[in-house]
Amino acid sequence: MSERADTDYENAEACGANEPHVDCSDAFKTSQVCECQEDVLRSDTNTGSRGRTTFVLIGYERSGEYRCRKKELIRRDTGTRKCGCPFKLRCKPVVGGEGWMVKLICGVHNHELAKSLVGHPYAGRLTKAEKTLIADMTKSMVKPRNIPLTLKEHNANSCTTIKQIYNARSAFCSSIRGSDLEMQHLMKLLEHSWSVIRNHLLKELANFSEDYIKLFGGTERFEELRMSLLVDGLTKVITDKWMDITDMRHVIASRYNVIVVSLSKQQNMTFFPLRNQPLANSSLHRIICIGHVYGNHFVEVHFYLKECCPLPLVALLWSSNCHPQAKSWPNPYISRMQHYKSFMMFNKDYVDINDD
Repeated sequence: MSERADTDYENAEACGANEPHVDCSDAFKTSQVCECQEDVLRSDTNTGSRGRTTFVLIGYERSGEYRCRKKELIRRDTGTRKCGCPFKLRCKPVVGGEGWMVKLICGVHNHELAKSLVGHPYAGRLTKAEKTLIADMTKSMVKPRNIPLTLKEHNANSCTTIKQIYNARSAFCSSIRGSDLEMQHLMKLLEHSWSVIRNHLLKELANFSEDYIKLFGGTERFEELRMSLLVDGLTKVITDKWMDITDMRHVIASRYNVIVVSLSKQQNMTFFPLRNQPLANSSLHRIICIGHVYGNHFVEVHFYLKECCPLPLVALLWSSNCHPQAKSWPNPYISRMQHYKSFMMFNKDYVDINDD
C-alpha cells in the first residue's frame, strides 16, 4: 500500500456520466500498488533513451463513438457495440517508481451489463491450442457450425462465437494460400491432391489387404484395384488407370473415416468405415455424396444435400465385412434410411400405376 501516487485525475462528470445506468465504482476503488513491469516503460521519441514513464488508460470495449468512413454516405455498420460508455481506469507509476497504482476515473456504464461473456471479443479469444484444433478440423472438412461443440468439450467455459471461428478458419486458409490467388491455390491443390489420395488408398489396401481380399472376392480383383492406383509422374494415365469409385467406396470410407453415399441410376448405397468406432456425437460425422453421371464419371454432390435428408440403405458387403467396433455406425441414420426406403416404395408404386 502507498499514499504517494498522484490522485489528481478527472472525475466521473468529466467523462460524461450524467445519466448512469450501472455504477461499478465500488468494485474498482483500490489503493493497492502493483509491481512495475519492464514493458510499461517506453523509449523517448526524441532521444531514443529508455526510461520515460507513461500512464495507461483502460477503457471499456463499448467506449467511444462509431465513426463512418469518409467515403460512406450511408452508415453500413449497424452492429457496432460503441455507445460512448464512460467507464475508464488510469494506471500510473507511483512517485519514486516503486510500483504502479490503478486509479478509478469513472466507474459508471451507460448501458446494462451483459448476463454472459459470450460475444465479447476478449473473453472469446482463441488460445493457441484452440487455433490448432480449428485448423485440424478445417483440414478434415468439419463444418463450422460443429466446431463450437468440440471447443466446448475441451473447455466448458469457452465463450467463442461462430464469427470468431470463421475468422480463425479464414486466417488459417490465408496462411496456407500465401501470396497465391484463390484460383492459383485451387489448381495447385487439385494437382497435388490427386497423387496424395492415390498414395493414401494404396497404403490402406496394403495395411489391410486380408480384409479387402475377402471383401472384393479374391486376390485377382484386389490386385486389379491396387494396380489402378499405381501411377507415377512418367506414366500415361490411360483408362485402366482411372480410379473406379464404385469399387473404391469401402476403401475411401475407411481410410478417411467418412460416410460415403453413392448415387446412380442402377443402385444407391451408403458405405460406412469398416474398422473405426464412430463418434458418439453424430453431428460431427462427415458425409460425402458421390453421383455417377452420364454413365462415365463421378462427381461430388454432397453440397446439394439437405440436412437430415433420406439416406440409401447400407451396402450388403459392409454389413458382412465390418469389424465389431464399427457396427454401430448406421444407428443414428436408421430413421433416414427408413424414410428413403418408404420414398422409393412410393415412387415404385407410382411408376407401376402410370405404366398400367
